Amino acid sequence: MQNRQEEQDILIKVPRWKIGYSITVLFVLYMLDYALRSVIGPITPALKSSLGLSDTEIGWLMSVVLIGVAVFALPLSMVMDRWRRSKMVSIISIVWSIAGVFSGFCINFGQLLAARTVVGIGEAGFVSGGMALIVGMVRKARRAFVTGIWAAAIPLGSALGFLVGGWVTKSWGWQAALWAIATPGIIFGILAWFMPDYKINKESLQKTGSQKSMAIATTLKEMLQIKTLPILYVSIALSGCLQQGAIPWLPVLLNRSMGMDNAIASTFSSGIAMLAVISMPLGGWVADRVSRHNPHNKVMVMVAGMWLTALLMAAGAYLASLPLFIAGCFFLPFGVSAQLNAVQEIVPAYRRATAMGLYMLTIYFLGGMWGPTIMGAVSDAAGIQMAYIVICGIGIVSTLGLLWAARSFNADYQRATEVDRAME
Repeated sequence: MQNRQEEQDILIKVPRWKIGYSITVLFVLYMLDYALRSVIGPITPALKSSLGLSDTEIGWLMSVVLIGVAVFALPLSMVMDRWRRSKMVSIISIVWSIAGVFSGFCINFGQLLAARTVVGIGEAGFVSGGMALIVGMVRKARRAFVTGIWAAAIPLGSALGFLVGGWVTKSWGWQAALWAIATPGIIFGILAWFMPDYKINKESLQKTGSQKSMAIATTLKEMLQIKTLPILYVSIALSGCLQQGAIPWLPVLLNRSMGMDNAIASTFSSGIAMLAVISMPLGGWVADRVSRHNPHNKVMVMVAGMWLTALLMAAGAYLASLPLFIAGCFFLPFGVSAQLNAVQEIVPAYRRATAMGLYMLTIYFLGGMWGPTIMGAVSDAAGIQMAYIVICGIGIVSTLGLLWAARSFNADYQRATEVDRAME
């Protein structure tokens, strides 16, 4: 009976090779997207030398991507739910890849800033559509694990950006580094056009009393009626403050508090970031296992991961203990796939991309954008070790909201499931 229900929850019923094809394309695109984001760091000396950019301008080239994500995540996700997710993923990926190629031809700061903004817009649309597609084609019992594998493209992409940016720039210049990352994105963007998608039965949708409106006010009203959702968004945003704030400052902590040479600290930081390749799928696998009979256990996995992260990372920073600190970094992305799936599974299928868009909007505006700034301000006032302790404290606070959300999660999960089945 359970297997039959799981089959009913699959909206994209296609052969396995098409599922593998889609997940592969989405994985590569996600990796290239993050590589294009992270490449600015290693090409910074060349940009300063070639275009005469200041550190402040370099910082804007990094931040504007997050701003693009935050501003455009919701409207693009709503368009995806209205139209075709696979087609929009294809178009938006081609657009941000072309913007990456154009970056290599830019001759001043203004042109580069505009191109980087488009890269951020691309991620805003890509993640929403990609997540909705994966949820639509994978059984609930394996969604968090598959999402964890997909999310592992983030650290791999960051590492790729560091490597390509460093080595290609050294041999052929910063322009070639941008072209090397962006050009494959155009190819895989074209391949994304042929991914399967799901359609919502509009007649069944009307029978459920739902209205699939493009109006933002109508959409937000419907989403906020899902009791658990706003609590989850705010809590995840606070945890995102820790996630987005801790990683960029890794080399500084290793250099100042643990006595590493700056070059060695940077290389070591890349290795620490790569722990997410193991941690994300592992966290997803655990979330799938513990939530089979009680869906709200996905939220509890998020709580456990955040507590382990905050306690181990804060202790490692305070005691200047590298093993403790690395252990904390390992658990930092442990709950990511669980949070992605938790947000998706308490909304009806016809709002999944929109739910992901709101997720991107809140996690950056309410949390992620402020993490690096908080770290810098506390570090100036009390040192980098205290900065990590403070940011870990924010992570602990986020778990209070998660525990609150867990209380109503199962009811909203069941309600969304019933709506989806009524629309079949």
